[in-house]
Amino acid sequence: TVYGRVSHPERVSEMVLISGYSGAGKSALVKHFRQSLSTDNATFLWGKFEPFQQMEPLSAIIAAFTNFCQEMTAQNKESFRETRAAVQEVVHSSGAFLGNLIPGLRNFMDAPLNEAVMVDGMEAQNRFKFVLRLFVRAMDTAAKPIVLYLDDLQWADPASLELISSLITDKENRSLLFIGSYRENEVNRVHPLNLHFQQIETSGVPITKIGIDSLKRAHVNELISDSLGMSSDVVQPLTDIVYRKTFGNVLFVL
Repeated sequence: TVYGRVSHPERVSEMVLISGYSGAGKSALVKHFRQSLSTDNATFLWGKFEPFQQMEPLSAIIAAFTNFCQEMTAQNKESFRETRAAVQEVVHSSGAFLGNLIPGLRNFMDAPLNEAVMVDGMEAQNRFKFVLRLFVRAMDTAAKPIVLYLDDLQWADPASLELISSLITDKENRSLLFIGSYRENEVNRVHPLNLHFQQIETSGVPITKIGIDSLKRAHVNELISDSLGMSSDVVQPLTDIVYRKTFGNVLFVL
Protein backbone atom coordinates (compact mmCIF):
# COMPACT_ATOMS: atom_id res chain seq x y z
CA THR A 1 0.00 0.00 0.00
CA VAL A 2 0.99 3.65 -0.22
CA TYR A 3 1.03 3.79 3.57
CA GLY A 4 3.47 0.91 3.70
CA ARG A 5 5.63 2.45 0.99
CA VAL A 6 6.34 5.49 3.16
CA SER A 7 6.47 3.69 6.49
CA HIS A 8 8.89 1.06 5.18
CA PRO A 9 10.68 2.57 2.18
CA GLU A 10 12.47 0.14 -0.13
CA ARG A 11 14.65 2.87 -1.64
CA VAL A 12 13.03 2.52 -5.04
CA SER A 13 11.30 5.46 -6.70
CA GLU A 14 7.67 4.73 -7.48
CA MET A 15 4.64 6.33 -9.08
CA VAL A 16 1.04 6.19 -7.88
CA LEU A 17 -1.65 7.39 -10.29
CA ILE A 18 -5.15 8.15 -9.02
CA SER A 19 -7.91 8.58 -11.58
CA GLY A 20 -11.57 9.41 -11.27
CA TYR A 21 -14.24 11.90 -12.21
CA SER A 22 -14.30 15.42 -10.79
CA GLY A 23 -15.59 15.29 -7.22
CA ALA A 24 -14.90 11.57 -6.83
CA GLY A 25 -12.56 12.22 -3.89
CA LYS A 26 -9.09 11.91 -5.44
CA SER A 27 -7.53 14.84 -3.59
CA ALA A 28 -9.43 13.98 -0.43
CA LEU A 29 -7.84 10.54 -0.48
CA VAL A 30 -4.35 12.03 -0.80
CA LYS A 31 -5.13 14.55 1.94
CA HIS A 32 -6.12 11.69 4.22
CA PHE A 33 -2.86 9.94 3.34
CA ARG A 34 -0.83 13.07 4.06
CA GLN A 35 -2.43 13.51 7.46
CA SER A 36 -1.28 10.00 8.35
CA LEU A 37 2.36 10.92 7.67
CA SER A 38 4.83 12.18 10.21
CA THR A 39 7.18 14.95 9.07
CA ASP A 40 9.97 12.81 10.51
CA ASN A 41 9.09 9.97 8.12
CA ALA A 42 8.57 11.80 4.84
CA THR A 43 8.94 15.10 3.01
CA PHE A 44 5.64 16.01 1.34
CA LEU A 45 5.44 18.44 -1.60
CA TRP A 46 2.24 19.31 -3.42
CA GLY A 47 1.08 21.38 -6.35
CA LYS A 48 -1.95 21.69 -8.60
CA PHE A 49 -2.26 22.31 -12.33
CA GLU A 50 -4.83 24.86 -13.46
CA PRO A 51 -6.41 25.13 -16.94
CA PHE A 52 -5.58 28.84 -17.16
CA GLN A 53 -1.89 28.17 -16.44
CA GLN A 54 -1.25 25.70 -19.26
CA MET A 55 0.79 28.35 -21.07
CA GLU A 56 2.97 28.82 -17.97
CA PRO A 57 5.53 25.98 -18.01
CA LEU A 58 6.12 24.09 -14.77
CA SER A 59 3.65 26.19 -12.75
CA ALA A 60 2.45 23.36 -10.47
CA ILE A 61 5.96 22.00 -9.89
CA ILE A 62 7.30 25.44 -9.02
CA ALA A 63 4.35 25.85 -6.64
CA ALA A 64 5.11 22.48 -5.03
CA PHE A 65 8.69 23.45 -4.23
CA THR A 66 7.62 26.92 -3.11
CA ASN A 67 5.20 25.32 -0.63
CA PHE A 68 8.01 23.06 0.56
CA CYS A 69 10.29 26.05 1.21
CA GLN A 70 7.62 27.83 3.20
CA GLU A 71 7.12 24.77 5.39
CA MET A 72 10.86 24.22 5.81
CA THR A 73 11.50 27.77 7.00
CA ALA A 74 8.73 27.30 9.56
CA GLN A 75 10.44 24.20 11.00
CA ASN A 76 13.11 24.22 13.67
CA LYS A 77 16.39 25.89 12.76
CA GLU A 78 18.46 22.72 13.08
CA SER A 79 16.37 20.84 10.52
CA PHE A 80 16.52 23.81 8.15
CA ARG A 81 20.32 24.12 8.51
CA GLU A 82 20.79 20.42 7.74
CA THR A 83 18.65 20.61 4.61
CA ARG A 84 20.33 23.83 3.51
CA ALA A 85 23.81 22.34 3.89
CA ALA A 86 22.82 19.24 1.91
CA VAL A 87 21.33 21.37 -0.89
CA GLN A 88 24.36 23.63 -1.17
CA GLU A 89 26.73 20.66 -1.29
CA VAL A 90 24.91 19.14 -4.26
CA VAL A 91 23.61 22.13 -6.19
CA HIS A 92 26.73 24.35 -5.97
CA SER A 93 26.75 27.38 -8.27
CA SER A 94 23.54 26.30 -10.02
CA GLY A 95 21.67 27.39 -6.93
CA ALA A 96 21.39 30.94 -8.24
CA PHE A 97 19.58 29.73 -11.35
CA LEU A 98 17.19 27.63 -9.28
CA GLY A 99 16.62 30.42 -6.78
CA ASN A 100 15.70 32.83 -9.54
CA LEU A 101 13.01 30.46 -10.80
CA ILE A 102 11.70 29.49 -7.36
CA PRO A 103 12.12 32.51 -5.05
CA GLY A 104 11.29 30.40 -2.02
CA LEU A 105 14.51 28.44 -2.54
CA ARG A 106 16.68 31.51 -2.10
CA ASN A 107 17.03 30.83 1.61
CA PHE A 108 18.86 27.63 0.68
CA MET A 109 21.42 29.32 -1.56
CA ASP A 110 24.63 31.25 -0.93
CA ALA A 111 25.24 32.22 -4.56
CA PRO A 112 24.25 35.76 -5.61
CA LEU A 113 20.92 35.93 -7.41
CA ASN A 114 20.31 37.73 -10.67
CA GLU A 115 17.08 39.00 -12.12
CA ALA A 116 14.30 36.48 -12.68
CA VAL A 117 14.71 34.10 -15.61
CA MET A 118 12.08 32.46 -17.79
CA VAL A 119 11.57 28.75 -18.37
CA ASP A 120 9.80 28.93 -21.71
CA GLY A 121 12.95 28.23 -23.74
CA MET A 122 14.20 24.68 -24.33
CA GLU A 123 17.68 25.44 -22.98
CA ALA A 124 16.29 26.99 -19.79
CA GLN A 125 13.87 24.08 -19.30
CA ASN A 126 16.64 21.51 -19.71
CA ARG A 127 18.82 23.34 -17.21
CA PHE A 128 15.93 23.62 -14.77
CA LYS A 129 15.30 19.90 -15.15
CA PHE A 130 18.95 19.12 -14.39
CA VAL A 131 19.26 21.46 -11.40
CA LEU A 132 15.96 20.34 -9.87
CA ARG A 133 17.15 16.73 -10.07
CA LEU A 134 20.20 17.81 -8.06
CA PHE A 135 17.96 19.50 -5.52
CA VAL A 136 15.82 16.38 -5.08
CA ARG A 137 18.98 14.29 -4.67
CA ALA A 138 20.05 16.66 -1.90
CA MET A 139 16.72 16.15 -0.15
CA ASP A 140 17.29 12.42 -0.52
CA THR A 141 20.33 12.65 1.77
CA ALA A 142 17.96 13.03 4.70
CA ALA A 143 17.26 9.28 4.27
CA LYS A 144 13.48 9.66 4.24
CA PRO A 145 11.07 9.32 1.32
CA ILE A 146 10.11 12.35 -0.74
CA VAL A 147 6.42 12.44 -1.65
CA LEU A 148 5.59 14.73 -4.58
CA TYR A 149 1.86 15.09 -5.22
CA LEU A 150 0.57 16.90 -8.31
CA ASP A 151 -3.17 17.28 -8.80
CA ASP A 152 -5.11 17.64 -12.08
CA LEU A 153 -2.42 16.18 -14.31
CA GLN A 154 -4.77 16.35 -17.28
CA TRP A 155 -3.83 20.05 -17.50
CA ALA A 156 -0.07 19.53 -17.20
CA ASP A 157 2.05 21.31 -19.80
CA PRO A 158 4.63 19.34 -21.87
CA ALA A 159 7.60 20.71 -19.89
CA SER A 160 6.06 19.52 -16.62
CA LEU A 161 5.46 16.03 -17.99
CA GLU A 162 9.08 15.88 -19.13
CA LEU A 163 10.30 17.01 -15.72
CA ILE A 164 8.15 14.47 -13.89
CA SER A 165 9.63 11.73 -16.09
CA SER A 166 13.12 13.06 -15.44
CA LEU A 167 12.68 13.06 -11.65
CA ILE A 168 11.01 9.67 -11.32
CA THR A 169 13.51 7.90 -13.60
CA ASP A 170 16.61 9.48 -12.04
CA LYS A 171 18.81 6.56 -10.98
CA GLU A 172 20.66 8.74 -8.46
CA ASN A 173 17.49 9.32 -6.48
CA ARG A 174 15.85 6.20 -5.11
CA SER A 175 13.35 7.52 -2.59
CA LEU A 176 10.87 9.59 -4.59
CA LEU A 177 7.21 8.63 -4.37
CA PHE A 178 5.29 10.53 -7.03
CA ILE A 179 1.52 10.71 -6.63
CA GLY A 180 -0.50 12.15 -9.47
CA SER A 181 -4.25 12.51 -9.82
CA TYR A 182 -6.26 13.28 -12.93
CA ARG A 183 -9.77 13.25 -14.35
CA GLU A 184 -10.06 9.99 -16.25
CA ASN A 185 -12.86 11.28 -18.48
CA GLU A 186 -10.49 13.95 -19.84
CA VAL A 187 -7.56 11.62 -20.59
CA ASN A 188 -7.95 9.26 -23.54
CA ARG A 189 -5.48 6.67 -24.83
CA VAL A 190 -3.56 9.14 -26.99
CA HIS A 191 -3.46 11.95 -24.42
CA PRO A 192 0.15 13.10 -23.75
CA LEU A 193 -0.30 12.07 -20.12
CA ASN A 194 -0.87 8.43 -21.04
CA LEU A 195 2.06 8.45 -23.44
CA HIS A 196 4.37 9.67 -20.66
CA PHE A 197 3.00 7.03 -18.28
CA GLN A 198 3.85 4.34 -20.82
CA GLN A 199 7.39 5.64 -21.25
CA ILE A 200 7.95 5.76 -17.50
CA GLU A 201 6.59 2.23 -17.05
CA THR A 202 8.86 0.99 -19.84
CA SER A 203 11.86 2.44 -17.99
CA GLY A 204 11.17 0.07 -15.10
CA VAL A 205 9.60 2.46 -12.58
CA PRO A 206 6.86 0.66 -10.59
CA ILE A 207 3.46 2.26 -11.21
CA THR A 208 0.39 1.67 -9.05
CA LYS A 209 -2.90 2.76 -10.62
CA ILE A 210 -5.88 3.52 -8.42
CA GLY A 211 -9.29 4.18 -9.94
CA ILE A 212 -11.54 6.11 -7.58
CA ASP A 213 -15.09 4.84 -7.69
CA SER A 214 -17.55 4.22 -4.91
CA LEU A 215 -15.83 2.33 -2.11
CA LYS A 216 -17.13 -1.01 -1.00
CA ARG A 217 -18.35 -1.40 2.56
CA ALA A 218 -15.19 -3.32 3.49
CA HIS A 219 -12.99 -0.47 2.23
CA VAL A 220 -14.97 2.08 4.24
CA ASN A 221 -14.53 -0.11 7.29
CA GLU A 222 -10.77 -0.26 6.70
CA LEU A 223 -10.51 3.53 6.35
CA ILE A 224 -12.47 4.18 9.54
CA SER A 225 -10.56 1.51 11.43
CA ASP A 226 -7.23 2.99 10.32
CA SER A 227 -8.28 6.57 11.11
CA LEU A 228 -9.55 5.80 14.61
CA GLY A 229 -6.94 3.19 15.48
CA MET A 230 -9.64 0.70 16.39
CA SER A 231 -10.40 -2.81 15.22
CA SER A 232 -12.67 -3.38 12.24
CA ASP A 233 -15.22 -5.19 14.41
CA VAL A 234 -15.49 -2.27 16.83
CA VAL A 235 -16.08 0.31 14.07
CA GLN A 236 -18.48 -1.86 12.06
CA PRO A 237 -21.62 -0.10 13.39
CA LEU A 238 -20.11 3.28 12.46
CA THR A 239 -19.13 1.86 9.07
CA ASP A 240 -22.73 0.87 8.40
CA ILE A 241 -23.94 4.39 9.18
CA VAL A 242 -21.27 6.09 7.07
CA TYR A 243 -21.81 3.75 4.14
CA ARG A 244 -25.58 4.21 4.25
CA LYS A 245 -25.20 8.02 4.17
CA THR A 246 -22.37 8.30 1.61
CA PHE A 247 -22.96 5.26 -0.65
CA GLY A 248 -19.17 4.80 -0.52
CA ASN A 249 -18.24 8.14 -2.13
CA VAL A 250 -14.65 8.75 -1.02
CA LEU A 251 -15.08 12.51 -0.83
CA PHE A 252 -17.90 12.21 1.71
CA VAL A 253 -16.45 9.23 3.57
CA LEU A 254 -13.30 11.20 4.35
